[in-house]
Amino acid sequence: MKRWISILLALALAAGISACGTQGADSSSGAGSEGESSSSSEAESSSSDSASDVEVPEIPAEKPLPGDELSAAELAEQIDALYNGTGDYAGLPVLTLETSEGTIKIRLFPEQAPKAVENIVTHAKEGYYDGLTFHRVIKDFMIQGGDPEGTGAGGESIFGEPFEDEFTDLLHNFRGSLSMANAGYTTNGSQFFIVQNPSAIKSDEEVDQFLTMMYQNRIVYQASMRLDAMIDQITTQEQFNAVYEQLNNELLAKMNEGVPDDYRERMKPVIEKYRELGGTPHLDYMHTVFGFVTEGMDVVDKIAALQSDEVDEGGNPTGKPTKEIKIVKATVAE
Repeated sequence: MKRWISILLALALAAGISACGTQGADSSSGAGSEGESSSSSEAESSSSDSASDVEVPEIPAEKPLPGDELSAAELAEQIDALYNGTGDYAGLPVLTLETSEGTIKIRLFPEQAPKAVENIVTHAKEGYYDGLTFHRVIKDFMIQGGDPEGTGAGGESIFGEPFEDEFTDLLHNFRGSLSMANAGYTTNGSQFFIVQNPSAIKSDEEVDQFLTMMYQNRIVYQASMRLDAMIDQITTQEQFNAVYEQLNNELLAKMNEGVPDDYRERMKPVIEKYRELGGTPHLDYMHTVFGFVTEGMDVVDKIAALQSDEVDEGGNPTGKPTKEIKIVKATVAE
């Protein structure tokens, strides 16, 4: 199932979405994804087959995301209360990470991301994160940890399998956000990252660029969920090709139409929050946000500054730190 979904997403992104910049090039994977290029090639070949005479199961309608019903003003009010811990969002649980570089306190969002919060709370209470490292740190981007192997390829959830994403228009990858690292949709395990980038939007021109990325991430995710909802009804490669073709054509049509005016209007408070705080808007609707740093962003900055000069074959930073950065102990106050 996950393989078919990854094929759909890889093709849709390759066909309809332009490059997201150097930060986004390797940021969507917390654990890597072997075989991605070969899967993509296989799908490109198979999707060219005619599927007009194939009996295709009915594709479910697109479901709105939580918060989709809120106006721009309501969204702004809810976001401010959530990130400030006021009103209905007072007294939320707090995750404390005692690290070798200092202490970080993070307000968790159990209502908006219940499984991600349950996962990290349970792991923390059981001592899972104690002694692990921040294995990937990139200045002006993020710091990543939670992998018992310390490589980015390990870790597991408390549920015995990877768990689904929990996206909402209320939560975004603002500076200080705690988000799930992953290897694609519905592949969440134990790894997480804290957004460190202090300056998300530097010009008005970048507003359109980031709105486009956010919108495209959103509709690709919604398409993947439609496929996921019917995957048990797909029994042959030909049926998959036909379903893929229909969903991909819908995606490309939406992408060609551009960002809808109503979405652009509703995201105004989100863009303003990105201007205020910084962050990584190109990761919205790709990584579940489930917390926000309330104390210790100076520690996050200190850790991010320990990025080494090491780069991969493509010239992108690997994020390997100049020294070992440990999570000494993780605790939760509920």
